[in-house]
Amino acid sequence: MTLLELQNILGERIKIATDENMRPQDRMKANEQSEIIARLAKQMINNADIVLRTNKLQEDGKLKNATIVEMVGKAEVGK
Repeated sequence: MTLLELQNILGERIKIATDENMRPQDRMKANEQSEIIARLAKQMINNADIVLRTNKLQEDGKLKNATIVEMVGKAEVGK
């Protein structure tokens, strides 16, 4: 899933959360689902941030034989 796809899903969850025509029990269930999605989204965003930071440090030549490179993967400079 891309961050743009995630953004669309979060937007849909906001629409659901603000739907005034929803029954209270349906709203409660939807809010629980939205909370789970929000937690997963936060982790995805954190992971993307780690990849971006690692790529930048690699491009700057600041990561030589670092474990994080093995965990994240080697950046293809110039792509």
